[in-house]
Amino acid sequence: MITVRDAKPEDAAPLVAHLAELAAEPGINIPLAADEIVTLDQERAMLADFAAAPRARMLVALAEGKLVGELSIKAISPRRAVRHVATLGMSVKQPWRRRGVGRALLTEAIAWAPKVEITRIELYVYVRNEPAIRLYEAFGFVLEGRRRNFIREGDTYLDDFVMARLL
Repeated sequence: MITVRDAKPEDAAPLVAHLAELAAEPGINIPLAADEIVTLDQERAMLADFAAAPRARMLVALAEGKLVGELSIKAISPRRAVRHVATLGMSVKQPWRRRGVGRALLTEAIAWAPKVEITRIELYVYVRNEPAIRLYEAFGFVLEGRRRNFIREGDTYLDDFVMARLL
């Protein structure tokens, strides 16, 4: 069974370990190198920032008592013209992909967003990440654009998609 809840300060170490595990994965679909992992203190500070922000959430997914995924959603600006827009990012441990973790995280985030007057959620996804694209489409996200050569992996440039869902 998968449990989704707001991240707590004690999740900092498991989150850092999660990011390190992802960064070490060959061909991972996140723009993060192994030497760019945040420190434990930086992760704690980020969790405190999310907890203090009225229009942001950091969620964790737990299975078998361990962290198996995370999702962040945050309003992009307090300015009236765009205060209804939030960006979303998510990752799931490799053994737990395609087992409902992403679905559980997205369900919670999408249910929460209108409660804080978020009516548009944007995300960015590697063009090659077809399973994630299919999941986002199943949740009503639509393709709005392609950012060419946006991601650099060594000497290779990759494209990503901009997707959004209106609530």
